[in-house]
Amino acid sequence: MAEKYVVIANKLEIELKKMRAEGKMKLPSEQSLALQNSCSRQTVRAALDILQKAGLIEKRTGSGSYIVEESKKNKTVFLITEDRDRYLSPLLISGLRSELASSKYVLRAFSTFGSSKEEAKAITHAINEKAAALIIEPVRDLIPNANDVLIEEALALRIPVIYLNSTEGPYGVVHITPDYRKAGKTLTDHLNDLGRHDIACIFCSDTSAGMDEYKGYIGAVSSFDEGRCLLISHKEEKEIISGNDGILASFASDVLSFCDAVICQNGMIAHRLVSLLDKSGRKAPDDITVACFDNGYYSSNDSILSMGYDNDFFCRKLARTVSALAEGSTPKMFVIPTAVKG
Repeated sequence: MAEKYVVIANKLEIELKKMRAEGKMKLPSEQSLALQNSCSRQTVRAALDILQKAGLIEKRTGSGSYIVEESKKNKTVFLITEDRDRYLSPLLISGLRSELASSKYVLRAFSTFGSSKEEAKAITHAINEKAAALIIEPVRDLIPNANDVLIEEALALRIPVIYLNSTEGPYGVVHITPDYRKAGKTLTDHLNDLGRHDIACIFCSDTSAGMDEYKGYIGAVSSFDEGRCLLISHKEEKEIISGNDGILASFASDVLSFCDAVICQNGMIAHRLVSLLDKSGRKAPDDITVACFDNGYYSSNDSILSMGYDNDFFCRKLARTVSALAEGSTPKMFVIPTAVKG
């Protein structure tokens, strides 16, 4: 059960909206709030401290506590991703920045390059600046993260935290993600409809996105054989994308020689695989269908069958969620619909 002062802080946060709507800016005195909540002034003071640290109220010596004017509230939204210049990130950043601007919010993007320390620096920066909201695209969300403590600190300070492309995270985080499980099933069903029944797969084992796609694949494949499944770590994925094709080449030689389709977690892996298959004399999509979940330029490659989502819709939904959270609403997890392209 939450401490009394936390309960009072939550209650007061709701009251602040009503007061602002009625044009009232000054809060009742500590003594009055203590009587209303049947508690001590010390408890009320602790509750007010939470709201002050969150940038919702300001205390004026000898006068009392007041709601912070809208013009004084931080309108900066922090986006933390692995690499803001990599592949899909520019599409997200550009679209989100445009959508947020209509609500007078400013977007700042930070790259972690997969480093927990860099992520911690960016989160700490957001906390120190009392950011309007914090958006994180976690790299390995199935692996315990020491930065969860910082996320909890941000949430305690009333900084909304949104996780993208993830269903895992500390309590209180809002999730916005495509339905990866459905994507895995839909792609597998689509391949079966095309007459491809010997379907292999390549997914990341330390991300919820990869494991959700894998679950969808398992539920739809006509005959499951774990020998056709290559589960890789985020580190191995980065090595494959950077051109170290050892793992991928071995899988293509040993497994894909008798498969007529393969589902890859993303377009970058699919692109590397198509190149390897081409060198071995197997052409995609004629000899083998290479499919993936992709929302960037690989989705326009005729050699790759892809599934994706509407980026404009994604950015609109994300911007509206950010605005609602920054203004005190409590949206829940939202799943972005997907569809096979082409």
